[in-house]
Amino acid sequence: MSLDRIFDMIKQWGRPWAGGAEPIEIHRALLEDIEGQAVAVGGGRRVFPFDQVEATLLVSTPEERSRLEAIAQAGWDLEGEVQERLRARGAEFPAGLKIIVQVTEERGPELGGRRYALTYRRVAASESARPQTERGRQPERPALRLAVLKGEATRDAYELAADHVYLGRLEEVVDATGRVKRRNDVAFREEGDLNQTVSREHARIAWDPASRAFWLRDEGSASGTLVLRGGRPIEVSRHDRRGVRLESGDEVYLGRAAVKVEIQG
Repeated sequence: MSLDRIFDMIKQWGRPWAGGAEPIEIHRALLEDIEGQAVAVGGGRRVFPFDQVEATLLVSTPEERSRLEAIAQAGWDLEGEVQERLRARGAEFPAGLKIIVQVTEERGPELGGRRYALTYRRVAASESARPQTERGRQPERPALRLAVLKGEATRDAYELAADHVYLGRLEEVVDATGRVKRRNDVAFREEGDLNQTVSREHARIAWDPASRAFWLRDEGSASGTLVLRGGRPIEVSRHDRRGVRLESGDEVYLGRAAVKVEIQG
């Protein structure tokens, strides 16, 4: 499915990209912005110097978000379109060029007056600067373990290997039509006063290869997210897209429920 077709489908919902921007214009702006990062390096060569682009798209309602994410997962091929346009301009680009698309309902400062924001990274360069192991390989990602301290979840502790870990109430979160819109890796139960302070889409933890750290981000929870480190509270703002860097021994409070962080290795 082409991106033009995706945005044609989005337009049927009542123009979720309000504010003077048609869906097809957002599509074109994304491609032109990314394509414009190709630079001349002499000898008639043009190079796109980044190997990862993060595209943040702003929606107005949770319904728009769930629909857009579902369609994007079904057939979003922004990477293919970017590579095709760069080839057409004769621009070289890394073989592992990756385009990451995420959707948000929060208008952060990086968006300005637009409905999208782009972040360009050189992940391979960051990885090459990491310390090497004795065998000359990159050090492995540490293991993440979350043990439940307060509240009742589906397990007492979670051994987590995924780069993105979702925390909330219930294992599956569904929309108004009954479709699954999110699966929580750390899932608190529905019953119980402490559990009720955990939003269904409360927070997420993401592994960042560049900083070699886990980062905790609040996803617009009703009761807030807090990190307790050595007796000192650290608020996790819902407006901070990166979040708070986690350390082993941290206690993460999701409302009044809590888990303890163990980072091993």
